[in-house]
Amino acid sequence: MNNDIKDTGTPYRFMLPLVLSTMMNPLNSTMLATALLSLCNSFKVTVGQGAILITCLYVTATVAQPLMGRLADTFSAKKINTVGFVLVLIAACIGAFAPAFGWLIVSRILLGLGTSAAYPSAIALINRKYAEVNQPVPGQVLGLVAISSQVSMVLGPVLGGLLTQWLGWKGIFLINIPWVLTGLYLSRALPDFPTASTREQMGLFKKLDVIGILLFSSFLLSLMTALIQKPFSWWLLLPSAALLGGLIGWERKQPAPFIDVKLLHDKPALLLTYLRTLATNYILYQMMYALPPWIESVKHISPGHTGLMVLPESAMAIIMGLLVSKSSRLFQQNLLGVITMLIACLSWLVLNQQSGVVLIIGVALIIGIADGINMIANQALLNQEAPLAQKGISFGLFRTSGYIGAIISSTHLKTLFHHGVTDHNFHQMGILMLFASGVLVLLLIPLWQRKQVLDAPKSA
Repeated sequence: MNNDIKDTGTPYRFMLPLVLSTMMNPLNSTMLATALLSLCNSFKVTVGQGAILITCLYVTATVAQPLMGRLADTFSAKKINTVGFVLVLIAACIGAFAPAFGWLIVSRILLGLGTSAAYPSAIALINRKYAEVNQPVPGQVLGLVAISSQVSMVLGPVLGGLLTQWLGWKGIFLINIPWVLTGLYLSRALPDFPTASTREQMGLFKKLDVIGILLFSSFLLSLMTALIQKPFSWWLLLPSAALLGGLIGWERKQPAPFIDVKLLHDKPALLLTYLRTLATNYILYQMMYALPPWIESVKHISPGHTGLMVLPESAMAIIMGLLVSKSSRLFQQNLLGVITMLIACLSWLVLNQQSGVVLIIGVALIIGIADGINMIANQALLNQEAPLAQKGISFGLFRTSGYIGAIISSTHLKTLFHHGVTDHNFHQMGILMLFASGVLVLLLIPLWQRKQVLDAPKSA
């Protein structure tokens, strides 16, 4: 196995089932965008009512990512990955043959749960494979996981539209069946790295921190409920703060906590990485979902042409992700990511009703550069900070922090664009993103200080 890793660089036969599994969450999230209207018409519900199908998947995934990660760390990452595939298969069958709208909600919740197993278990498997031969995980391998998610986000709406046109809305559920069967077949070759014997695993299962899981889930649900309320009030965050305090107090006393708060206290760089991810996703989701409506409303460009104008953004993100993943210089990656994010926010403020198509595409390309670099930089930094035995839950929390940033972003988007899209509220959004970029700059300071400490013995 040692020679296999060294000779092939990226073990594609090992990575293929993991890539297929990690693509399922963004694919199922975005395919619905182009199938929602057809689905709502079929069940005679409004698009507003149908939007619950979007929300329930995101809410489930936000809670389930760290849970699945903890299960992958505690038991077997391969088995949890397989369980995820099976849950998606069940969800696809329920969704495709749903007799009523309520069954679609059940299907989407199961999709959120099943697809949440993929990312943390994949990262845990990758790290254990390379740890077994005492090699660091190559940046290209981690980059492949991140880039596959980016690709599936781009393909999702296109694939959803084509499937709806050919098979009706059922197509976005049916596509999961051959996808899962292929993933299950390829997963047979994945190595298993159980953390304990079967008897020990049963004992661990009985000792699973159920109260910690419930407190953490309640905290997230309370926080998300507060963030989506309109109008927003800081008083709405009091229940979330109380639940967070209860969670921290409970977890500090547990021998095997669901969220290892002592680890976050002892390794503040890990906590700062989550904050960096939250701020990054807040900015990027604002840009992703605000630029197309502005182009259509202010520039009066058709949706089809708008899609073509923002397509280079995704292509550039993928290209930059591939390039940056080849580097192992984490501080330089994060520094470059913050600089490009600042440039992207400043470029946003330059756009107005008089801006030409070339300038708009140029700004979209800058956003793509910032997206690609930060996507890789945050993931690589977390992989360095997270202990091997807690890779699963660490990367589950990584996804959760990103989801929270996206939820805050969507809340601000609804508030600012409530009365329509104008240059004024478009620029207000740019100022908010600039403040978030300032947070990223501040978070660079402890990273730079740590780099100085680590480099000091070399220079001596």
